[in-house]
Amino acid sequence: MAWDFGLSKEEEAYRQQVAEFLDRELTEEIARQSWEDLGLGKEGRAFARKLWESGLLGWSWPEEYGGRGMPPIYDFILLDELGKRWSAHVPNDVGYTMTGHTILRRGSEEMKKEFLPRIIRGEIEFGLGYTEPEAGSDLARLKMYAEEDGDYYVINGQKTFNTECHYSEYHWLCCLTDKTVSPYKGMTLFIVDMNAPGITIRPMTTMSGEQTNEIFYDDVRVHKSRIVGEKNKGFYHMMEALGSERNYVFVPSRYRPYLEMLIDYAKNTMYEDKPLAENPMVRDKIAQIAVEVETAQLLADHARWMEWNQMTMTCEPEITKVVVSELEQKMVDSAMQILDLYCQLEEGSKYAPCGGRIEWEFLHSFMTTIGAGTSEVGRNVIAQRGLGLPRG
Repeated sequence: MAWDFGLSKEEEAYRQQVAEFLDRELTEEIARQSWEDLGLGKEGRAFARKLWESGLLGWSWPEEYGGRGMPPIYDFILLDELGKRWSAHVPNDVGYTMTGHTILRRGSEEMKKEFLPRIIRGEIEFGLGYTEPEAGSDLARLKMYAEEDGDYYVINGQKTFNTECHYSEYHWLCCLTDKTVSPYKGMTLFIVDMNAPGITIRPMTTMSGEQTNEIFYDDVRVHKSRIVGEKNKGFYHMMEALGSERNYVFVPSRYRPYLEMLIDYAKNTMYEDKPLAENPMVRDKIAQIAVEVETAQLLADHARWMEWNQMTMTCEPEITKVVVSELEQKMVDSAMQILDLYCQLEEGSKYAPCGGRIEWEFLHSFMTTIGAGTSEVGRNVIAQRGLGLPRG
């Protein structure tokens, strides 16, 4: 049997169309308007509309909701091409890569018609409402509670590290709806309007300068039609959403710009009358980064291939998450060593190598092995689901 792991003619034509559009329209300012950096602004939203109007968004979504009904590979091509340019995300990232897929699988027909076309057109964004002060990687410790009241639920409680909420239209909220059973069997997913009465957003600033948020609910009323999937099945629906997150959000191509940045720096920086690129230790560090980026891409492509062939995934997306997040930390640690003392200079300093992006990425990278589940939890998932090992 012959195996062909390349793109088909149709897929390559789409890739070239995306690449030409991004080379023409994507700027660094727009690329940085993501949840990982400056947050989505008016330029990023305008760029999303241009992507849609150019016919490049929604290829992998069903036609009845505004897509083209093509295989998921088209979205992965889009994500990879974006990542190669300033580590960009697809605009309205959470809606397009995480929540929308769960609405498609679990939402009512009314919900699909209300939200999916607007997600595909790049019009709306969602904030993830999972983490609480006592519930992060262990979501069974959720305390936020939704109490039934006729056709509504009344929600009270607190979420934290809900990064997108200060610019999102909707909150993708998981909370308890039954306290008499195991939390895994008593959680429900809701879509909540961020401007609903009773919601308070309190900003928090990370050490790399990104804004994340604490969210407080005080008697917030949400109609039952905004339940995603089944009542009390929210934990399982959330796990499905996390599977999409790992395949669509942890994109190895986003680290290629940093690799190219380091290669350029090594070629053009002199030390003892020689370019740093001739230093064997520097060459070794850069080569190691290049190998690990390529390895991560192969692992990601394997998990993606399973998804677009509708194969059962057990731990494959989790492997991608652990490898890609730890790659980021190893990459910037090596980069900081190559830059030596100059690595401490921040963006804005005219003396900062690589525009200060390495220093920023170093501070940001601490989040990647914690957010979306810690590496320790990820390894447990891989051990149990992939290797069949017992719980410790």
